Order: sequence, then structure tokens, then C-alpha cells
Amino acid sequence: MLQGRVSTIFFSVGITIMIGWLFYVGKDIILPIVTAIILLQILYAASAAVARIPGLGRTPMWVRATLALVGVMLLLFALTRMLVASLQTLVPSLPRYQSNLENLFAAWFPGPTEVEGPKPEMAEMMTSPSLMFDRGTEAVVKAVSEFANNLLTEIDIAAIAQSVLSSLTSFGGFVFITILYASFMLSEITGFPQKVRRAFGSQSESKDTLNMIARINHDIGSYLATKTLINVILGVICWVILMIMGVEYAALWAIIIGLLNYIPYIGSIVGVAFPAMFAVAQFGTLTIPLVATGLMTGAQVIIGNVVEPRMLSKSVNLSPMVVLVALSVWSALWGIPGAILAVPFTTILMIILAGRKGTKPIAALLSSDGRV
Repeated sequence: MLQGRVSTIFFSVGITIMIGWLFYVGKDIILPIVTAIILLQILYAASAAVARIPGLGRTPMWVRATLALVGVMLLLFALTRMLVASLQTLVPSLPRYQSNLENLFAAWFPGPTEVEGPKPEMAEMMTSPSLMFDRGTEAVVKAVSEFANNLLTEIDIAAIAQSVLSSLTSFGGFVFITILYASFMLSEITGFPQKVRRAFGSQSESKDTLNMIARINHDIGSYLATKTLINVILGVICWVILMIMGVEYAALWAIIIGLLNYIPYIGSIVGVAFPAMFAVAQFGTLTIPLVATGLMTGAQVIIGNVVEPRMLSKSVNLSPMVVLVALSVWSALWGIPGAILAVPFTTILMIILAGRKGTKPIAALLSSDGRV
């Protein structure tokens, strides 16, 4: 009995490692397909909102989902054009921002001044702690000043911006393939239940499978739709704060904050860091950047600890520790896309495990309250 359980554990671990390796190696092929499935679940949830529009309530679900897909495409097109336009305007101004940073570093870490006269001997410094402290401080300031100057000299901000523009181009190709996959999946959605019934044969098994898929569509679609609304609210608040504080390209930073907020825990911190660092480069001082960062952080805390738990309490039921581990695993496999999709993937896994009697205890351990 014990030997059989040990064999099962080793077999499961081996299969998990093989699947993880497959996901890592086949990222370029698998990621668009998986993203299209997630997009389809978003469209499934959005079709319910489209049904509330007068005259569309009795239309087939695939028609409403198609209208939602068109809306998503128009939104992505508008956001992409805004991002590209902002970056194209930003690139010519980068030398000015780099100059502001160099002046700021020069003010923070001025070069050491040479003191005329003979330098104190080691024996003299050993008998004078204040003299030893002054020499140590001088050495630290010199090292930091040299490091800051070398850093600003070696970093080519314009090259980084051009790299970002190239990444946006490749991202556009990824979005096109994802939408293409989602369109074909959407065209087959009406006959999918019949395929499942024919594939499983048994009425009870096909019914359980369809119920599981329906739950996945509902939970993931609800989570992503609610999370998107929260991120839009957060982005608008941060846009208002940045506009009031006079930070340039406020719309660009608001979009980045909203997108990165999909990543649990660390996304909100990284999202605020980008406009904060840019504000330092723009103004060449710390006063306005610190005020703007404090206000945006306050908005993040309120939304993350008050608004988000109330709106997402019924969408996902994952343990915070499980979310953290999933974030580490999926970001290691797929980078930023994996970090964004970590919660949906883990929720789908928990629902699948909860649908089988033998794996239901594992699903209970993944949940936050044990109710699956």
C-alpha cells in the first residue's frame, strides 16, 4: 500500500516536471493559445453585459461574444496607438531627462575635494576617531560618486526606449495571433457541448465535464472582468494625481499602472515605481516625485485592501500563499505574461482538481477556506 502511494507521488512529480518543461520550451506556441482561451472566458462574461443592451438580450451567446470581441479589439487598438504615440514623443526628450538625473546625482554625491597639505599617517588616525571617520566618509562618497557617474554614462536611455518600441511591435503580433485563435474558438463554441457529450459517451461524465467548464468560465470571466474594472478605476485615479502634480505622459503611466496591477502583490509596487522614477528625471528634485508617489501608494492601499477584497471575494478562492507560489512558478516559466495569468491558471487547476473525487483534497488545500 505504502509502495503504491510512493510510486504515485513520484509519478505525479515526474509528470509535473515534464509539463513544466513543455510549457517553458513551447512558450511561443502555447502562450497565444492559452491567452486566447482566457480571452474567450472574458468574452463569455462580457456577453452577459452585452445582453443588457436593449435589443440584444435575446440574441445568441456567440453573437454577443463577437460584439464583445470587437469592443476588445477596438480598445486594444486605441491603447496601442496611445502607447506608441507617447513613446514616440518621449524619445526626443530623453537627453533632457538624463541631464536632469546627472545634475541630481552630482548634487547628491559631489566629488571629494582635495585637501592641501600632508595626509595624516595611519598612527595619527588610530589615535583620532573623528579623523578616521572623516577619511572613511570621504572614501564612501568618492566610491558612490564614481559609481553614479559610471552608471549614467553607460546607460543609454534612448536605446532602451527604442527597445521598448520594438517590443511593442512584437506584442502587436502576439495580440493578432491571440485574437485569431479566439475568433476560431468562438466560431466553434455553439457545437462544443455536443462534442463533449460524444467524446465522453456517458451522460453523467459529460454533464460533470460541462458543469466544470461552465464553472471555470464563470469564475475566471468574473475575476478578470472585475479585476479589469478595478484596474481601470486605479488607472484613472493615478492619472488624475499625475496630471495635478504636472508629471508628463500621465496617460502612459496610468495605463502601465493598470496593466501591472493584474500581477498580484508586486505589480502595484512596480507600477508606481515607473512614474516615480520618471518624475525624478523630469523635475530633477525629490519633492514632487515623493508627493506623487505617496498619493498613488495611498490609492493603491485603499483599492487593494478595501475595494478589491469586497469586489473579488466571490470570484476566486485561492490561498494567498498558493497565489505567491503560483506567481513565482508562472513568472519563471513565462515572464510577465505568466505573472499576469498566474491567478487564472491556478484557479482553473483548483476547479479541475475539485471535480474529481481523488484530487478534491488537493483542491481544498489550494483554496483559502477549504470550500471547493
